[in-house]
Amino acid sequence: MVGSRIGAGAALLVLGLAGAAGAQVDERLAAYTGRNAKGYLAPLVDAFRSNLNSALFYSAYVPTRGFYVSLEVNAMGTFFDEDSRTFVATTEGDFLPEQSAKAPTVIGDNDAVYVDGNAATQFAFPGGFDVDNIWFACPQVRIGSWKGTEAMGRFILYDTSVSELGSLTVWGAGLRHSISQYIERMRPVDLSVSVTGQRAQLETDDSRDVLEARLVSAGVQSGIALGGMYPYGGLSANWYEMDVRYEFEQDSELEPIALDYRYDVEFQLTLGIAYRLSGITAYGEYNLADQNCLAAGLSVTFPFNSRSTTP
Repeated sequence: MVGSRIGAGAALLVLGLAGAAGAQVDERLAAYTGRNAKGYLAPLVDAFRSNLNSALFYSAYVPTRGFYVSLEVNAMGTFFDEDSRTFVATTEGDFLPEQSAKAPTVIGDNDAVYVDGNAATQFAFPGGFDVDNIWFACPQVRIGSWKGTEAMGRFILYDTSVSELGSLTVWGAGLRHSISQYIERMRPVDLSVSVTGQRAQLETDDSRDVLEARLVSAGVQSGIALGGMYPYGGLSANWYEMDVRYEFEQDSELEPIALDYRYDVEFQLTLGIAYRLSGITAYGEYNLADQNCLAAGLSVTFPFNSRSTTP
């Protein structure tokens, strides 16, 4: 009998699956180890990356002086395309002959895919959960300015209420610097550069890591004030990695499973628009990358007249 001891499926709930699906994810993941498990979970890993790398800015303007604090709340959502719903899986264990088939990923169709083997045996590639999108929210704070430089930080702490999973912690910090302050002829166009680092960790109550993700982004942003409206855009280079750790109980023995996701540099294009009224700014953006993502947010800046989208 095979069953998950540390719920990788429950860990995925934190990445956006519905709560009722947790035990079923564990059951379906029990059919997979190694490369199959990695492919099965890949769309959620990619979606987590896309959501983390969204709503990092809503303006390319950074004042050269003056103190301000912006309190922001963001919502990020990833919509899965058709290619994310399937992957090429290979039969495992003692099943013969070894075969490959197009099978559902964790966000794919509910129906399992079966292949026939020797001696009238069958291997079942488990179905997914027919998920179209996942969302999460993130508070963050922005503080400036010193010589055209501002700092940004975000933090999420989510208690799963499951002792074997513990809490999910997400934190990030970054710096952004005004380039347009040095180029007078650029006005009224704003230009800035930024670097951001983020880390996510799901840790059990006895300090064992179930999930750990790291993301570093470097980018350039531009925008222009058109009255109260501020269209903006950005291009970033991103480096991302995620480790997933869990254990299966097989024949009364615990079998550790380690999935390591490593990505080469990925480029992301951000297109958005913000609207500012006094110290309150609402914004929305669309991010184009390997996994596209939509984000929106609201910012309140103190003092109200301290930070504008124009010099």
